[in-house]
Amino acid sequence: MLAIFGYKADVIGRKGNFKAIDTAMGHDLKTLEELVELRGEGGDNAIAGRERFLIAEEFPILVDECDNSTHWIKRHAKRGRRYKQFICALAQNDTAENYGLQGDKDTLYSCFVLVRLGQFGRDYARTKLKDPQLEQWLKAGGKRRFMVDDCPCELDLSNWGATAIAQPENSGGGEKELRSTQDLNEYEQFILTWGQEHPGELLKARIVQQRCNMLKKDDPENIRIFFQSLADRGLGEVEGNGDRLGWRWSK
Repeated sequence: MLAIFGYKADVIGRKGNFKAIDTAMGHDLKTLEELVELRGEGGDNAIAGRERFLIAEEFPILVDECDNSTHWIKRHAKRGRRYKQFICALAQNDTAENYGLQGDKDTLYSCFVLVRLGQFGRDYARTKLKDPQLEQWLKAGGKRRFMVDDCPCELDLSNWGATAIAQPENSGGGEKELRSTQDLNEYEQFILTWGQEHPGELLKARIVQQRCNMLKKDDPENIRIFFQSLADRGLGEVEGNGDRLGWRWSK
């Protein structure tokens, strides 16, 4: 169970358990059909309190590994909003194929808001919008700036993490740290393990790319976001800014 901005979230498919993810997608589809029937019989009041927000990470992999993935994204894209079943699907680019929507790109562009982060946002500004000034604006803002469809956006990170971290139930720091480490994704866990094995050493994105095959070709800015995320949760500390940002383990 993961706490996100005060809400409880179930995490399914840890350590690449695609069977569990596929099963959960099947349950989501059954839930959606149940809500369709309930609303048809009793109106909006019949589905009150059944709102959900579902996040599917690395969706191209899910397309390859989960039989329910294409049906899951199509059904929720076209019918989910009416029944308050909202989804967020994450991928490295916005081709229809990456979302299991081959030959149906209209569904992707008409039913979703596309958020492009980091290098993907800058590439979109340069190649699709032909706006080098916007590209430079995005680059200058780092992870605070991104694209939402064709609109540039800037996120206020001054209080980032302040409300997202669940407060410990008692004064003992050990319990809070344990909960934090249980919520890590595999990339953050790699960084944390490296830091604990190399106490006091400053870890840079370049070293992560050299040591972690999963992140070898990733944008260094994304790795720095992992650094900041760990520090925001009290796991280590960051040093430097922009391209010079690094992370080290500290208690």
